Amino acid sequence: MLNIILILAGAACAGYGFTIMAASSGTSFFLVWYVMGVVLAGSGAAGIALPEHPAIKAMRIAISACFVLGLIGTIAVSAIIMNSTRAAPPRNLDYLIVLGAQVKPDRAPANSLRFRLEAARDYLEQNPDTQVIVSGGQGPNEPCAEADAMARWLMNTGIDARRIHRETASTDTVENLAFSKRLIGDDDARIGIVTNDFHLYRALHIAEKQGLRNVWGISARSLPWYLPNNLLRECLALTKNALVGEL
Repeated sequence: MLNIILILAGAACAGYGFTIMAASSGTSFFLVWYVMGVVLAGSGAAGIALPEHPAIKAMRIAISACFVLGLIGTIAVSAIIMNSTRAAPPRNLDYLIVLGAQVKPDRAPANSLRFRLEAARDYLEQNPDTQVIVSGGQGPNEPCAEADAMARWLMNTGIDARRIHRETASTDTVENLAFSKRLIGDDDARIGIVTNDFHLYRALHIAEKQGLRNVWGISARSLPWYLPNNLLRECLALTKNALVGEL
């Protein structure tokens, strides 16, 4: 029975990874799902082919234990991440920082970025004195800087260009916040960080580590199908940021 479960779990991981790859999200994180699929299904198949081999038995048990523990840990951390989206920001913040994400070849924001921009636009419409920094450089698979595409989208939806400030050099969340902080130049400014629900927890903790004292999160929605992928990636990114002292 365990062998069948491992094969089915592996097939599910590989199939899910294929849907992530097909979405052309701009990252190669889908490979993680393929690797998990191969490891799980391969250990199950080995267990069927060599059911009495002691090394195969030990490997199968070890892989199963690691998978279950990893799943439990990911679910626990994901619950903490998603809980951070519940707090509502105050009105009339001095600045919003909208964190960049993928831009399509036609210069339109991909879904994750569009959801961030929609959340920023809604806040800016309700708080006309708030300025906004759009933050993101140009990735190797993007036709322009993310900040330029973001500024264009906001202006096309009615936000005054004089309220929009562009940060076009950053390549990740740490740089998004560090470079935007330089543009603001005021440690006492009240700042809202706009990003997708799965990304908000890490962004807020990075901002606090960088000395931004008055920050609130503004959560943008995400597509439910891709949430497991995004949360797994966030769990790994949190580990990496913590290890290098960025949290």
